[in-house]
Amino acid sequence: MMRWNGLGRSLLFGAFAAAAFIPFAIIATPLFGWSGAVAAYAIVSAAVYLSGLGPTLRQGLAASLLLGLGVSAIAVVAPSHRDVVLAAALALGVLRSGLLYRSRFARALAIESALGCGGLLIAGQIFDGSVVSTALAVWAFYLVQSVFFAVGGITLRRDRPDDVDPFEAARARALALLDDVGVGDSG
Repeated sequence: MMRWNGLGRSLLFGAFAAAAFIPFAIIATPLFGWSGAVAAYAIVSAAVYLSGLGPTLRQGLAASLLLGLGVSAIAVVAPSHRDVVLAAALALGVLRSGLLYRSRFARALAIESALGCGGLLIAGQIFDGSVVSTALAVWAFYLVQSVFFAVGGITLRRDRPDDVDPFEAARARALALLDDVGVGDSG
């Protein structure tokens, strides 16, 4: 699976997401209407984006599933497609900094607020309701989201392996320490 958990790869994802909107709109507009297609693409693209951000495939897919289910539930009761787009952007920020990456709370809140608001503001300026402007708005939103990887002080969250014997883990750490000191094999 392709991963886009870096600045360059995230920029490429933005271009891919923008280009993919056009065939998506051709297929989804007859099914959901124009506003529904835009809302559905906000959910799909944010979920796919999260799936490639996790430190492991399992974590990325879990965040993706949470976003998809949560924002889809909101889409059922949302009065307009703008509310769904806003919910998808909010969920993207919360799940990215809440589940997939580690940072101090205030820093994560400031970064995600700036990226979410900035991305939506720029996309909103570009969006005029046409297919091309919507694709460009998607591209602009994900370009802003790519800045997340240029900000320092953010680390991936890693799963702790449950099947590792604590004794074996301690032994491996002790051996690594001995190797660093130079006490290991003289062999």
